[in-house]
Amino acid sequence: LNPKHIILRTSWVFGEQGGNFVKTMLRLGKDRDELGVVSDQRGCPTYAGDLADVIVQCVVNVEQHQDQAWGTYHCSNRGECSWYEFSQAIFDQGVKSGVLSVAPRIKPLTTAEYPTIAQRPAYSVLDCSKLEGLLARPIPHWQKGLESVCKALAAGLST
Repeated sequence: LNPKHIILRTSWVFGEQGGNFVKTMLRLGKDRDELGVVSDQRGCPTYAGDLADVIVQCVVNVEQHQDQAWGTYHCSNRGECSWYEFSQAIFDQGVKSGVLSVAPRIKPLTTAEYPTIAQRPAYSVLDCSKLEGLLARPIPHWQKGLESVCKALAAGLST
């Protein structure tokens, strides 16, 4: 009802804190030699630190400019991947950062082979160009956030 609003739609959020796909995969990677991961769903991973930076910049923009470009924006990191490709990158970065001693094998699965109660879209990539125009800068690639998370986990800086 309020035309002066900012809504940020995001996807596949991961970070150093709390439970998320990256931390789950690293935990499973320590315990298992092989994992099956869905390979036919594509999306945009979003690093929580980058999402927080965008939120702060939006708040600053509102405080500095009363004529803020209100509305709904997509907000995810640059780059798209499947859950399978995301897992490969997680394990590669996990080994590189020392979180994992060895990466498990990953078996690609179809959505039909990995049934869940909630249906997931096959393609949930978000176009963030409207938000990047508002911010006047690109949102970083998700791989930079993944590197930050793995470094923090290796240093014991997360929960």
